Amino acid sequence: MARPQKLGLDYFPLDVDIDQDDKIQLVEALHGTTGFAVVIKLLMRIYKEGYYYDWTEMEQLLFSRRVNVDINVLNDIVNDCIKYGLFDQKLFEKYKILTSHGIQERYFEASKRRKNVTVVNQYLLIDDSKIVNVNILRVNVDINGEVVEGNDAESTQSKVKESKEEESKQQQTTEEQEETKPVVVVDDGFAKLSTFYAENIGPLNAAIGDELSAMCDMINPELALLALKESVLANANNKIRYTYSILKSWQSQRFQTAADVEQAEARKRNHSQVSNGKVRSLFDPSPETLKRQQEQIEKYRGKEIDMSGLPY
Repeated sequence: MARPQKLGLDYFPLDVDIDQDDKIQLVEALHGTTGFAVVIKLLMRIYKEGYYYDWTEMEQLLFSRRVNVDINVLNDIVNDCIKYGLFDQKLFEKYKILTSHGIQERYFEASKRRKNVTVVNQYLLIDDSKIVNVNILRVNVDINGEVVEGNDAESTQSKVKESKEEESKQQQTTEEQEETKPVVVVDDGFAKLSTFYAENIGPLNAAIGDELSAMCDMINPELALLALKESVLANANNKIRYTYSILKSWQSQRFQTAADVEQAEARKRNHSQVSNGKVRSLFDPSPETLKRQQEQIEKYRGKEIDMSGLPY
């Protein structure tokens, strides 16, 4: 199945005096040139994704590795960026994403020539009536950032374009209406998977695209992306094969979302405990139990057991 192009931008505007912005100066005063570089790298990443960036634990690890900055230092910088308003605090606290009013304005200005742009209702900080000449395809997500099942994409036109299209529709003939092409909803999941592969593993080609498409269809794009990230963190030699093995395991366990995977990992962690510096399963006998067992063994050691009454 053919999949649409990515949602991100190939380039974005950067003011020549960005370092004079008070918010940037505060971050740079606290973290030096490393702080400034991380801000620029984050903006690059956000616009590559679209108009926001999921800042999950795994994304933090991968971004830290990509920019070669200690993850603790990285999180300190990001927290200060949120504190001083470079990124929206409410959306970060609720959905763990990095975005801002200014980022979204610049994104939609750069995207105005596109026919369709998918937006998440809960992430939008700007009035969509100000988005000119863009067909907005709306989706909803839950608090974990997952698309809510049963909520179809809702197409909303900006007010300016809506007025123009209404006039145009009144002038269309029946034949022209039959030839109107349907709106294609952007496959955001496959776009993110392809972008991640290109940035962290290697160049895309037709064969790799087919493999990634098959991964998305195997369970869903969300788990395909999560499994691919696991293969990168594991530094697997054949990351495609390794990703498939993870997906088959998740499929056998009937996982459907990242939350399912996280809950399974939490259960594994809860089934082990640290004893004398070593990890011991909770199902292993405790030292007290072992002591009682040994006492019973010593009690009966050397005694003859009368087996005459046994039926065999």
